[in-house]
Amino acid sequence: MNSKQPPKGERGLRQGDPLSPYLFILGILNSILNRSLDLLKLDRNFKFHPKCGKLKISHLIFADDLLLFSKGDLYSVQKLKQCISHFSSVIGLDANPSKSAIFYVGVDDSIKDSIQNCLGFSEGNLPIRYLGVPLVCKRLSFDDCRPLFNKIFSQFQNWLSHRHLSYAGRLQIIKSVILGVQLFWTSSYILPKKVLYGIDKLCRDFLWGKADSNKPSLVSWDVICRSKDQGGLGIFSAVTWNTASALKIIWFIHTNKELLWIKWIHGTYLKHRNIWQVEAKVGDSWMWKQILKIRDNVLNLCGGVSGLLHLISSCIKSSKLKISALYHALLPITPKVVWRETVWEGISFPKHSFVLWLAILDRLLTQDKLLNRGVINRNCCILCSVNATESRNHLFFACCFSSEVWNGIMDWLRFNWRSCAWNLLLDWYNIRLRGSVFKNKIKRMALAATVYSIWMERNVRIFTQVCKGADRLIKEIKIDILSSILNSKLLEEHKDLVLTL
Repeated sequence: MNSKQPPKGERGLRQGDPLSPYLFILGILNSILNRSLDLLKLDRNFKFHPKCGKLKISHLIFADDLLLFSKGDLYSVQKLKQCISHFSSVIGLDANPSKSAIFYVGVDDSIKDSIQNCLGFSEGNLPIRYLGVPLVCKRLSFDDCRPLFNKIFSQFQNWLSHRHLSYAGRLQIIKSVILGVQLFWTSSYILPKKVLYGIDKLCRDFLWGKADSNKPSLVSWDVICRSKDQGGLGIFSAVTWNTASALKIIWFIHTNKELLWIKWIHGTYLKHRNIWQVEAKVGDSWMWKQILKIRDNVLNLCGGVSGLLHLISSCIKSSKLKISALYHALLPITPKVVWRETVWEGISFPKHSFVLWLAILDRLLTQDKLLNRGVINRNCCILCSVNATESRNHLFFACCFSSEVWNGIMDWLRFNWRSCAWNLLLDWYNIRLRGSVFKNKIKRMALAATVYSIWMERNVRIFTQVCKGADRLIKEIKIDILSSILNSKLLEEHKDLVLTL
């Protein structure tokens, strides 16, 4: 049906809004059409579609689309047309032939011709697209999912044109832009493994700026997909998220949730059997077989039905099953890291926190690592006045230049405890500088800002041969810290404290 939809910005209005009467009238129109089609249940000569007969489903109405179902005989089709014609004569809304199509399954050509002459619509072919995703009746193929890849790839290409986009910027794009597209698909379908791994690869390559597929990632994707408490970045892996989405579907089926599609599955596939014990048959749909395959994999992972039910129950919050909780429950069990608060201090610049995260994991491409990979043939710290080799521990802050910068920041913050040894310093931060005390927040922020600034100074000296003195770098770090604090939502007394430094 080509029914008129409210313009953008006018949808989702509440009772009492100026345009609520318009939406109320639209609801009445749908009710009229619904009632007319529901009366077909009383017609003994009307034959429902073989897969819809038990629930007597003759139609599904969406925002501006209508799906009609019946057995492929002329009488049933004519009855559907009568309902639509009656609705059109009363309301004035007509079916748009250019946007309507008939889909046949096992219908003789002679009957097809009669039906098409009756309705005046052309024959359609699957797959078709609805709300951006494909509707298929067979196995979902890689080509069916190509629009998903194209959309993600085009988004990445647009952002890669920004040459100075930081790691933290790429991370935010993946989380806010790409995952919205990805999660819509993975929540709607059980996608093929090739598709899921392809999505993860696109995100992984974009995060590390990999124009060359042979360029290694700084941190493995498995670690990145852990929560920040477990040392990762909190990105959702498409593979694990799709499994979590399938588990939510299985849970709805198990609890016989009051939804039409759940009722249809019970009537078509389960037939009073248990979702945990039913086996796939040869004639079952590809999607149903994928759901049961994931069920079996997770049952093996959890050690049986009781273990899986316990896992799912632990993910129910306020009577609702949370996919995000299921996702984290499916990840491998890893201990929490003690440096989570040190790295991801809320008032730090994200790009500072990201570089500190890489430094703690010892994944920055310092010269000792480049030498081991054969990228360079000589290791010499470019910040030192002495001939010292560059490593993570040397750069932060055993190097005479970086120690001067760090000591200058410690003097400014009035540190009572001093050390330039990386491991000792990190232990002190993780043990002694925990909690929400504002002075501790500033000190955590200072560590991230200093690590970032020294790393950037090192890169600038190597690639542009431009040098800054320690005093200037200390000044820039102070400006970064002050600008972040003074522009954040903090208590005035905290801002006044910073101004006294």
